[in-house]
Amino acid sequence: MTGQVESIKTLSMDMNPAYISAARVHLPNAVEKIAFDHFHVAKMLCAVVDKTRQSEMKTIPLQARKSAHRSRYLWLYGRNKRHGRIGRKTGGSTDGSARYQSLLGNERAGPGALSRRYDEQSRRLWLEWIAMAKDVGVPLLSSAARTLRKRLYGILNAMKYRVSNGNAESLNSKIRLLRIKSRGYRNKERFKVAVMFHYGRLNMDF
Repeated sequence: MTGQVESIKTLSMDMNPAYISAARVHLPNAVEKIAFDHFHVAKMLCAVVDKTRQSEMKTIPLQARKSAHRSRYLWLYGRNKRHGRIGRKTGGSTDGSARYQSLLGNERAGPGALSRRYDEQSRRLWLEWIAMAKDVGVPLLSSAARTLRKRLYGILNAMKYRVSNGNAESLNSKIRLLRIKSRGYRNKERFKVAVMFHYGRLNMDF
């Protein structure tokens, strides 16, 4: 068991403190191996954009409110879509104001660089974006920037190792669907057997 743990090269997860604590306890050199899934980073920043948008909607000109509303999930799109069809729909940002422009950053630094390959400049560019985000004057963004600074090691590891939670999230969705379709199971053991039967890649050649 110890040998298996030591052979783990990277561990992808979201930024849940419980997951991080468990990894630090059980995984040797955890800080060098923990990778925070870029989807969860983008999701956190989407929440910042959306909550800030809601609080400022009354101050946004009427003609700009539609594009501001469409910006809610902008961080969840790839950079090509952000600057392509989706970008045109949102006017390239949320409402065009300096505050929202700062929230969206750029493609070389910070969240805009999540889809880029890791290189020697990645850490510096992230630190520059975090410093900029703290100075924007948006309280929620400042709080998110502090969180990103604290978890930067895992964000950079995800860029370096090119890993994400995609496969695990997909399997979780399939397991939830299995439970729904079955209308429940008599006990946990039967549920475990069903999961292993459908998704355990068992060798059925007998």
